[in-house]
Amino acid sequence: PHSPDGGASHGPCASSGMAGFTDVGVLAGASLPLARPTLIFPAAGSGAIRGSAGGAPVGQRSTSSSTTPSLAASVAATSATVSAAATAAALAAGRNRRARRASGLVGRRRAAAVPSSEAPTPLVVEQASASRVRSPEDASRDSERDDVLQASLDKLFKAPSTWVDVGGAKVLRPPRWAPPRGVLHFLGGEFVGVAPHWTYRRFLARLAERGFWVVATPLSASFDRTRLAKRSAETFEKAYQALLSRGTLLDDRLPVYTVGHSSGAYLASLLAAGAASLAPEAYAARLRGQVLISYRSQGLAEALPLGRGFWAQEELQPTFKDVADRLDDFGPSAEGLAEAAIGLANLAARGLGLEGAPALLGGRERVGDLYAPVLAQLPELLREASSGLPDDTGARPTEGSASEYAKDVNLLLVQFEGDGLDETPELERRLASASASGAPRGNIKKETLPGTHLTPTYNEPPDLFDGTDAMGRAALSSEAPFDTALLGAGARLDGLVDALDKFLDLASPDVKTAERPPRVVLKGLTANDLRHPLDRRQTKALERIPGIGEAVRRVVSIVEQGIYQDNISSSVLVGEHQYPWLNKLLEHSCSVLDIPKEQRPELFVRQNPVPNAYTLAVQSKRPFVVVHTALLELMCEDEVEAVIAHELGHLKCEHGTWLSAANIVLLGASSLPLPVRILGPILDRIQEELMIWQRAAELSCDRAALLVAQEPWVPVSVMVKLSGGGASAPGKEVLPRQQLEAFLQQAKKYDEAKAEAGLIGSMLNMTSQRTHPLPVLRARELRRWADSEQFRRILFDGKASEASP
Repeated sequence: PHSPDGGASHGPCASSGMAGFTDVGVLAGASLPLARPTLIFPAAGSGAIRGSAGGAPVGQRSTSSSTTPSLAASVAATSATVSAAATAAALAAGRNRRARRASGLVGRRRAAAVPSSEAPTPLVVEQASASRVRSPEDASRDSERDDVLQASLDKLFKAPSTWVDVGGAKVLRPPRWAPPRGVLHFLGGEFVGVAPHWTYRRFLARLAERGFWVVATPLSASFDRTRLAKRSAETFEKAYQALLSRGTLLDDRLPVYTVGHSSGAYLASLLAAGAASLAPEAYAARLRGQVLISYRSQGLAEALPLGRGFWAQEELQPTFKDVADRLDDFGPSAEGLAEAAIGLANLAARGLGLEGAPALLGGRERVGDLYAPVLAQLPELLREASSGLPDDTGARPTEGSASEYAKDVNLLLVQFEGDGLDETPELERRLASASASGAPRGNIKKETLPGTHLTPTYNEPPDLFDGTDAMGRAALSSEAPFDTALLGAGARLDGLVDALDKFLDLASPDVKTAERPPRVVLKGLTANDLRHPLDRRQTKALERIPGIGEAVRRVVSIVEQGIYQDNISSSVLVGEHQYPWLNKLLEHSCSVLDIPKEQRPELFVRQNPVPNAYTLAVQSKRPFVVVHTALLELMCEDEVEAVIAHELGHLKCEHGTWLSAANIVLLGASSLPLPVRILGPILDRIQEELMIWQRAAELSCDRAALLVAQEPWVPVSVMVKLSGGGASAPGKEVLPRQQLEAFLQQAKKYDEAKAEAGLIGSMLNMTSQRTHPLPVLRARELRRWADSEQFRRILFDGKASEASP
């Protein structure tokens, strides 16, 4: 996999374990000379782009042979290329046409009508012949497409923050706790743009977290970019109208923006400059702004190995077609073999204790949704080359054509400091020249950010052995060797999201946020569904210490008896007549977490000026939870419920023995009887392991609090108040979202301060002596899980994803 930002291997294809493609179609890591771009701006209002003087329009074959190698050498090179690619492209065959039709890039029939209260006009990708008589099979297929579309809309309505295919576009709805602010039409770069919901997964998810609907139109690599731009706009329009047809699902007052990366940014500029001919009229009318990231106008034929001269050779066209047909024929069996191979690899990995392998490799869904579409592009490109390449690489148009670009559309240009492929300065110059000539236009802003051309595609792979990631390990101060590079790449991606968020923070309409739906009771919830990967890892580390389990249980059983007696005699036992409102919260939390009545703990309220709560599970007796009065005085009812759910998480994850051991052994060897004190070195090791385990266990319990609250702001508010954030609050209520988001931003400042401190600062870090993770990192980890696929699957599908840490 390629390595953006110079760090460890990661990126859009890292999790797939295959060689990554850059967005200009060059194998990652290869150093190939790229031809200088010769087309920077599209001709205004033209449906086709012409070449140099006398050049042929798009779609006409190019016969240039100035750089053409000999026929024998060309055929030999083609054979070698095909032999190397045949195995890799095997997954593509058989799925190629299905994938392209599903993405809206290939259409042969009239698109299914979209039901709507406003009765929008159905979008027709390709008009059927007027003389054609519809058969029953046609009607059946249309009905089937309608059923699929309605099922997709039902899924979006039920499960926000879940990727859903709507009319060929990949749609991500904002989480229900994020008020909607706008709709983003996203176009990705060459090759990686065919599966944007995988290759740009983290970037687009971050935008959805900020309240934006994401409608990503898959773009299969093609030599004909005007066709791609047109299909992309049509696919977006079809999905957009379908979303509007569900009434309350999407508000049509939300502003619409286009976000493009690399060649996708160029396609976005095509849509804006030639909107009249390339995009549906409604698309151009509702466009409020564009974000062009790492703008790159160079054509695919120039970027591919061997250059345009090779791919444009007429004598090779029969060879290209023959190879494409062979790859298509080879596909059906290859895809099944790939699914079986990945399944066996995951089973073997689990048997070897490689818990992160399933998330890294994926399963059947990943094969059909990522690997196959990516590899399917090769036979399709060969088929295009067999028909002749469009001539879209002619001379640049006049400066005046820039005046037709985005007259009333606000524009953000993003350039990365380490991006050698970017052509933003040339685009900026032309736009500035057009503005100086008096052409009316929207606001233009440019941001130069740290990063590289591949920064938007950064997706950190989970650790192969335990499924953890860099941010999770940072919360426990247990970083791996490459975590600094991974965290740095993630920080650069977050900087990009912050820049877009600031630009898109325009005057949005006052859209009413949907009421909070009833909370889901999670029947069948297991400990593994919510246990943090670091919790699993540290529990295994403790169990590897010889004899510790039995020894701890014997000591703990004696001490716990005394603690229970103290609480039953000196605290208030919550029930129907004492603190009935707390009893109701306890019962509800147990129901949501599916804790049987016979296993539900007793709850005590204890007079104490320190806001705190803790859990103990007495051997052979009913477990109990203790809440201090100071905590009840500080928290509102929803926050108290989150605290109770957190403590129930210890019971759900079976932390009882080790949690009690942490509270006892961490008192220090000096307070233990003399016969035990001679085991000082062993106890020191146990103490260190227990401290790390306890911090990891708290992350699992935070997830339990989130599952009961079913939105992140309540448990985050608890953490902020315990850190001092509620000291001046006028009343007991959940803190304002703006304050909670500001607290989460402190985690980024902590990362920066830690990076500046270097090695000496790390040595002085006292995190290792804490029983809980640092509050800002703990809150960030909770917020990340709230936006994860695993949380969404538990909440909306009633099950967890084994492939999601």
